[in-house]
Amino acid sequence: MRRFIATLPGRLLGQLLILALLLPTITLALSSRASAQVAVLPSWAVVEFRNLKSPGTEFGRNAAAAVAGELAKTGQYDVTPQESVQRAIETLGIASPPDVAVNLFRVAQEIRASTVVAGDIVDYRILNVGAGRQAVVQMQVSVYDVASGIRVNGAVVRGQSTIRPGDVTEEALVNDAIAQGSSQAVREIQGRQLPTGTVLNTTTNSALINRGQRSGFTVGQQVIVLRGREQVATARVSDVEPDSANVRIERQTKGIQPGDKVRAIFDVPPVLGGIDAQGNVQTARARPRTNNAGIVTALLVVGLVLALVSGPGSNTQEVARNVKAEATTYPDVSGSPAVKVSWAGSGFAGGNAQRYAWQVYRNDVTDGPVLVVAGDQNAGFDQDFARTVVSTDRGLVPGGIVCNTTVGNVNRNVGGITTGRPYQYSVELVYGLSQLDLPDGGGSGGGGGLTGGGGITAGGTGGPTAGGTGVTAGGTGTTAGGTTGGNTTGVTAGGTTGTTTGTTTGTTATTGTTAGTTTATTTGGQPGENLCYFVSGRTPAQGLATPLAPPTLGRPSANEQVDRNVQFNVSSVVRAFPIAVEYVVQLSTDPSFRRDRTVIVGRTTTTNNGTISLGTVDLLGNQVPSYIRSANTYYWRAGVRNVNDRPGPVPDPSTGERYVFSQWRTFTRPGNTPPPPPSGG
Repeated sequence: MRRFIATLPGRLLGQLLILALLLPTITLALSSRASAQVAVLPSWAVVEFRNLKSPGTEFGRNAAAAVAGELAKTGQYDVTPQESVQRAIETLGIASPPDVAVNLFRVAQEIRASTVVAGDIVDYRILNVGAGRQAVVQMQVSVYDVASGIRVNGAVVRGQSTIRPGDVTEEALVNDAIAQGSSQAVREIQGRQLPTGTVLNTTTNSALINRGQRSGFTVGQQVIVLRGREQVATARVSDVEPDSANVRIERQTKGIQPGDKVRAIFDVPPVLGGIDAQGNVQTARARPRTNNAGIVTALLVVGLVLALVSGPGSNTQEVARNVKAEATTYPDVSGSPAVKVSWAGSGFAGGNAQRYAWQVYRNDVTDGPVLVVAGDQNAGFDQDFARTVVSTDRGLVPGGIVCNTTVGNVNRNVGGITTGRPYQYSVELVYGLSQLDLPDGGGSGGGGGLTGGGGITAGGTGGPTAGGTGVTAGGTGTTAGGTTGGNTTGVTAGGTTGTTTGTTTGTTATTGTTAGTTTATTTGGQPGENLCYFVSGRTPAQGLATPLAPPTLGRPSANEQVDRNVQFNVSSVVRAFPIAVEYVVQLSTDPSFRRDRTVIVGRTTTTNNGTISLGTVDLLGNQVPSYIRSANTYYWRAGVRNVNDRPGPVPDPSTGERYVFSQWRTFTRPGNTPPPPPSGG
């Protein structure tokens, strides 16, 4: 055998045997390396863009396909095919494009994407250039982190097509401009390298990360903290060293721990909308950051994802459903600008929870709610006057299992809304649970007795209350032995000058040796119950709400006689905030604006101030219904809304249109006797 091994055939056979033994190990190593290379590509998905210019066309899908194609070209993302995205939307049974943020994240979770891209085609215009034509389009592209639900990147771009001959269709020109704009948007997103880091150490309210100024972190920068695919906190950079930084925790759903990942967020500039005759578009300049309003806005979106990942019965889950913020006037069309915030309650904590009060937050106020509404109500009105709000003590934490038997109250002065400013709202619930519903009876966190605390007043003082109802939970709930303790519960109607009705229950301690054994109840409890109080997670509203004053009517004037062609104009409602407002004119033969006797005859979207022209209408032309052509007296009114509001103002009770409407005015055609002065305006 030794002589054979020393021969050439023997040496070849030995090398083959060695290779055969090593081959499985080499194959496994190569396979693992290849798998690792594939796994590093993050999964991205692009949904159909909203077409604000001409809903129902294919431009939104074409924009999504163009952005997805440009992302795939970079080789840095695993981009989900558009067919798979559309199939997921159909499986979930939701609208395309997704109509609310929560549906956007449902789609992303369905296809297991870590990042989802959405956008808007804000406006487009066809321009005559020399002997040809050219399309200009304005697009906003937003990149969302699915784990946190926060917009972390994006771009606002102007795309333009090449100049084509006059016989080329508008559709081809717009699609060409969309493709060019998509390429530009992806380049901007790619070029904006947002820093990331890892948590090294933590304290109670801050954390040290392993990246600093050299990596791109700056003081004041907003960051999110992730643990795998789950967002656990939102923070802001407080100080920076060359290779490290400290972040101050502003809200957390779980405690931060070493190894968590920190990701910076880019604020995408808002879009004003509108392309002028020269093809120029407008974007809003970012205002200097003077408070923490931006933090709260981001946190509202975080709540959407928390609603998806919280399990049934969890104390931290959001308990408000279908939260809507809608512009309106309060109490009616003759009142002041307001925002109606409404919601529906959901069953949680096994259905055993006692609803104490709903607290409504607005993104420009960071230290507490702007409205507090009784637990049995489901709506409130945020108005344009300052007031005092009595909210629950912020010591209550979302969820938890340790019993807190007190609901302390804090009096805070809150400013009213500003007309023309967009707002984001969210809602949380302060609720009580019996100690028997908590693990180990809730521990020893709150002691044996329940103290009723002060009262909660919806809306505060200074004007109409939110929802018209206030809750007063009161009295002294716990006394030492031998003294009669009691509790008063009642409902205060109206706000500042209501009456209180209710019952008083007194209990006398029997032993005289143990303080805190007498039990009183607050609103929602029953005599003799020991309730532990918590606050739920916040549920954000579906979108923005912009309080607007009804437009002031211009031409035609009251009781004016006009010929068959009538021109409509109103005064702009744009004030200090540069928003894109849609104006409409409704013409009717009925002062109640019945749906079957009302038609929209003028519509325009603009950011301009001054007088807004809404076009000229031929009262005898075929473009108006027959009931308009045959009428002698006409009623008209104008409505307004911010085009970026979702879902928009409170629907008009007559026509269902989502606008803040003015009071009506009349005019007649020549030869007719004017009607008496109108009572409506």
